[in-house]
Amino acid sequence: MFKKLKKIFYKEKYAAILLASPGVIWLLFYVIIPFISAVVFSFTNRTLIKNPKIGTSFIGLGNYIEMFRDKEFFQALGNNIEFTLLAVPIQCGLALFLALLLNNKLKGIGIFRTIYFAPILIPMLVVSMTWSLLFTPNAGGFINSLLSFISFGKIEPLKWLFDPKTSMLSIVIFSVWAGVGFQTVIILSGLQSVDVSLYEAASVDGARTFQKFWNITIPELRNTLIFVILSSTILSFKLFTQVLVLTQGGPLGSTNTLIYMIYDTGFIDQRLGYSSAISVVFFLIVLAISLLQQKLTKMTSK
Repeated sequence: MFKKLKKIFYKEKYAAILLASPGVIWLLFYVIIPFISAVVFSFTNRTLIKNPKIGTSFIGLGNYIEMFRDKEFFQALGNNIEFTLLAVPIQCGLALFLALLLNNKLKGIGIFRTIYFAPILIPMLVVSMTWSLLFTPNAGGFINSLLSFISFGKIEPLKWLFDPKTSMLSIVIFSVWAGVGFQTVIILSGLQSVDVSLYEAASVDGARTFQKFWNITIPELRNTLIFVILSSTILSFKLFTQVLVLTQGGPLGSTNTLIYMIYDTGFIDQRLGYSSAISVVFFLIVLAISLLQQKLTKMTSK
């Protein structure tokens, strides 16, 4: 009996190793090793293409000192924070509103669910190129034409992506449209798990629609909303494709972000050591947000 159990144990053990190995290998070669390399390179003057005349040397905290003296770094960090403060509340609020609408049992509701989720399925690069045409700054641009039509010509054509005052707003509008479907699906799944009897009991007690929403829906969706808000915050710090396609960090650095700065410094300027230092700091920021998510989730689950 003991030998049979031992054989079963070893079979399950090897099966578990076999099934886990692809994920472990992927994690090792695409996450762990690159991160360790970035940490090592951040203490050197390493360039993307090695120059045999200069070589690679250890410079200690030189890259980090330069980074915290770099105005471009703080501008990029500020842009990340600005984008997060604008996009996350709008996106999460709109996702909650859409989820409440889609949770109703109406004819053809499946079509609307597909429409709202469709932008998630389209590659971001393709969508970004499409929106670059919509943001055409002259009067013939679609968005400018729409605003002019709605306001009866009172709103003059905006430069959108070419004006530092509106460039970040343009990125926010596009990003909200592109990402709201993902949050909507998550919140919708949370709504469908709420016990219907709670609403029925509230109706018997004479509760109004807003009272049901505030006292039943929000508390029941507490963990879901925390997850959506914090995951959206993490994703907002990873803003890159929209900036690369639409503005390349301009105008005047108004849409430059940490990820784009890492790309521009490492691959365009070929300063791999400096870009690695920025990557390490960016990782610490995202890690802090992730730890905050876990802490809030534990606090709310008690």
